[in-house]
Amino acid sequence: MFSKPSWRILLLSTSTILGMGLSAPMARADIPDENYRPVLSHLLGNVMPSKLDAFHKASQTLGAEFRDFCDDPDKDGLDDTKTAYHNAMDIWQEIQPWRMGPMVVNGRDQHIEYWPDKHGTAGRQFRKLMFDKPAAYTDPEKLSGASAALQGFPALEEVLFADDHGAQMIEADEDGVYLCQYGTAIATNLVTLSAELQAEWPEFATAMQDAGPDSMDYPTAKFAATDLYRALHEGLLIISTQKLARPLGENAEDARASRAESPLAGRSLRNIEHNLIGLFAIYDGKWGDVGAEGKGLAALIDSSLLNRSFKLNWQTVSDTVSQLPPSISEVLEQSDGYERLSDLKGQIEFLTTLVENDVGGNTQLGGGFNALDGD
Repeated sequence: MFSKPSWRILLLSTSTILGMGLSAPMARADIPDENYRPVLSHLLGNVMPSKLDAFHKASQTLGAEFRDFCDDPDKDGLDDTKTAYHNAMDIWQEIQPWRMGPMVVNGRDQHIEYWPDKHGTAGRQFRKLMFDKPAAYTDPEKLSGASAALQGFPALEEVLFADDHGAQMIEADEDGVYLCQYGTAIATNLVTLSAELQAEWPEFATAMQDAGPDSMDYPTAKFAATDLYRALHEGLLIISTQKLARPLGENAEDARASRAESPLAGRSLRNIEHNLIGLFAIYDGKWGDVGAEGKGLAALIDSSLLNRSFKLNWQTVSDTVSQLPPSISEVLEQSDGYERLSDLKGQIEFLTTLVENDVGGNTQLGGGFNALDGD
C-alpha cells in the first residue's frame, strides 16, 4: 500500500511541472494595457462592493445584538452577541487583505482591527479605561477620535470574551454596565466605519478602472492592477510572518498562543481560513456567490496548466487550515501541534513563492518586492 503523499510532494511536483518551460514570463511579449481593465472592473467594480455591503450589514446586526443584549442582559443574549461578532469578523477577515484605497485611508483598517499589537498597547489602555470609566468612550462619535487600540474588533473581543466580563454585563454591576455602554459604542462605531467604506469605495474603484494618461494617481491600467497583486502577495506574507510566526516564536518552547490574532475569541486560525477566501478571490475572480471564475488575475495567465496547478496548490493549503481547530491555542495543546502549525506556515510560504514567480511573472505585475517592506 502506498503512503499518502505529503503537501510538500504535491506542491513541489506541480511546481516542477510548471518549471519545464511553462512559466517563462521573460519570453512573453508585454501584456497590452487594455487587458488589465476587465480585471480591475470585475474585482473592484463588481466583486468588492457586494462584500462591503455584507460587512456593513453584519456590523449593523452586531450593533443591534449588542444593544438588545445590554437592554436586557442574559446568557442567551450574550451568546447571540458573540455569534454576531463572529459573523462580522468572518467577513472582515475576508476583506481585510484588500489593503488599498478606502481600506487604509486615515488608518481605517487599524481602527477596525488594531493588530498586531506588539507592545500590548490595547491591554494597558483597556485597564486604564476600566479604572477611570470615562463617559466619553461610551459615545460612539467621541470614541471614533480615541486611540485605535480602544476601537474595533480587538477591543470588542476584550469586552465579550475576556475574563468574567460576560458575567459582569449579565449581573449589571458597575463594571458590567460600563462594559455594555463601551461595547455598544464600539459596535456602533464599526457600523459607521463600514458605512464609510461602502460610500468611498465606488469613487476609488472608478479611478482605478479609469487609469490612464489623464489620471494623476494611476497612469496605466497595469499600474492600477499592481495594487491587486500587492494585496495578494502582502496578504500571504502577513499570514506567514505575523499571524503564524508571532505565536510560533523561535521554537516550540517559545510558542505563545496569546501572540496570535483574536486569541480571546479563539479564532486565530478561523481568521486565516477567511483571509484565504478573500485572497483567492483576487486571483480567481469568484468570491462565494459573487463574481465569476477566471476573471481575477487568472484572466491574465495564458497557461491553463499553470492556472489549474496554482488552484490545486491553493486548495491544498485551504484544506489544511479547514482541518485544524479554529484557534492556535487548541492546536498547540496537541502533542504534534507545533509541527502542524509550522507545516502550515511552510505551505503558506510556498504559496507565496508561487505567487511571486508564477502569478507575478505571468501577469507581469510582480517585481520581486517585499510588500511589507515597501520595496
